[in-house]
Amino acid sequence: MTPWNHIEDVLRHRHVTDVLVPGLIDRDEVPVPVFRPQPLVVHVVLDEGVLRLESVGQYDQLAVRLVPDVSLGGVEFFEAVAEETDDEVAHASWGEQLFGDGWTRLRCTTVRPYTDGGSDPDKGIVKCLALELESRHWLFLDPTWTFGIRIGNAEDMRRWEMNT
Repeated sequence: MTPWNHIEDVLRHRHVTDVLVPGLIDRDEVPVPVFRPQPLVVHVVLDEGVLRLESVGQYDQLAVRLVPDVSLGGVEFFEAVAEETDDEVAHASWGEQLFGDGWTRLRCTTVRPYTDGGSDPDKGIVKCLALELESRHWLFLDPTWTFGIRIGNAEDMRRWEMNT
C-alpha cells in the first residue's frame, strides 16, 4: 500500500523510463512465437523504482504502488501459469511505442487521478490514472477494460471523461 500523496510526489520528482506489459509467449500452432499481452498488471518503470499498477476490486479500480522492481507476485493468473503450465511469461516494453524515438526518460508534468466511490486514495487506489509526460504524450491507464489495464492516450482519456 502506497498512499496517493506519496505516489504523486514520486511522479513529480522521478522520470519515466519505460512501460512494461506482462504476457505469455504463444508457441502453439503459430508460424513464429507470438507475445499475447495479459495486462492485469502494468509497470511504469522510473529512473529509481517502479510504479506497479494492478486492476483490483471488480476489475474497476487501479491499485498503484511504488515497488523496488518489476514483479508479478500476488497476481493469481501469473502464479497459476507458473505453477500449472509450461507457458513462458515475458514483459513487453511499450516505452518506445508510447513515447516515440529519442526519449530515454521523461519527466511527468501532469498527474491526474480519477476517483469514485470505490476509490481509496489513502491506500493508492484510484479509478483511473492519466499522466502527461514532457514529450506532450499522455498515458491513460484504465483498469475497466475487458482484457486488463488499457494503456491509452489523451484521446482515450477524453472519451472516458465524456462517457462517465
